[in-house]
Amino acid sequence: MGDNDFNTPTERRLADIWADVLRLDKVKRDQDFFEAGGDSLLATKVVLRVCRDWDIKFTVRVLNDAPVLADLAERIDQRVAKSEQPSAGSSSRPAQAGRAGACLWEMRPGKAGAGRETLLLLPHAGGSAQNYASWAEWFPKDMRILAAQYPARASRADEPAAADLHRIVDEILDAIDDLDGPLYVFGHSMGSYVGFELCWRRQSAGRPPAVFLASGAVAPHRHRSELGTGEGITDEWLLELLDMYSGASSDLMNYPEVMSQALRTLRTDVLLTDGYAYGDRTRRLDIPIVAFGGEQDSLVPAAEVERWRELGTAECATHLMPGGHFYYIDDMATFTATVSKYLVNVHDGQNE
Repeated sequence: MGDNDFNTPTERRLADIWADVLRLDKVKRDQDFFEAGGDSLLATKVVLRVCRDWDIKFTVRVLNDAPVLADLAERIDQRVAKSEQPSAGSSSRPAQAGRAGACLWEMRPGKAGAGRETLLLLPHAGGSAQNYASWAEWFPKDMRILAAQYPARASRADEPAAADLHRIVDEILDAIDDLDGPLYVFGHSMGSYVGFELCWRRQSAGRPPAVFLASGAVAPHRHRSELGTGEGITDEWLLELLDMYSGASSDLMNYPEVMSQALRTLRTDVLLTDGYAYGDRTRRLDIPIVAFGGEQDSLVPAAEVERWRELGTAECATHLMPGGHFYYIDDMATFTATVSKYLVNVHDGQNE
């Protein structure tokens, strides 16, 4: 990266941070952090570096509001010069979609027209829509890519957390009510339970998705509540979960405000997931189910991934991939190629 590529010293300095965190060889001033592969936890890493290098208070929310490098650099300069809270401005973040507005982000709108395919992505505990910002590049260009934005995080930080997992399902169902083409649902960890309930509700209404892809989760009928009221959930345990994904836990200790925000979101989601109940009545999906897991995932043993087969009456497949709970991050090419294979098979089968 040459100095002439940037307009200010702050842009240059920030570009070095982005390149380090995102592991990029080159960063441009008009680059969007999330479109470049960033997510909510990598954003935490950037914010920690900004707080340290400029000796200012900064939050992940500012990066969510101004994800373009030049815009974020301007916010930093404003904070340094005036010590004022930056106002929310325009950004190039994905457009919000659906009647429920804030609960869905379009990672890529796709081509207009009836019957277009839609891939719906449901994040893990502590995650956000931004975790999937880079996924659009791995799927066909005419496919619409939507990602759920749960309340009480990122662009919805001012909203109260959902009372239970079913409230999240309710608002997503409302947001996708107008979709008329094939719907493919992918959920990871907590998102797998959101996805199962969403698929069940759509199926019960006579509008089942085309396929459900579950990842990194014990099958719903095998899930058991273990945390009770959550009094035993310590910050240390939550930091271990954060470290499993982003490696940011040690840095968070130096920035209590940022750490508090990250842990609060994760704690809420962990309790939502723990409180989820499949129910006493057997419920099976009449659509293909594909279950994924990591071979070294200590949270979801391989045998539990296989139990997803018990919840489907149609084709059910399982895939174990090298890695831990977030196995797919290390080999997106192989993972998305496997996912795409099932989307193509389902789509071709519907058109026969």
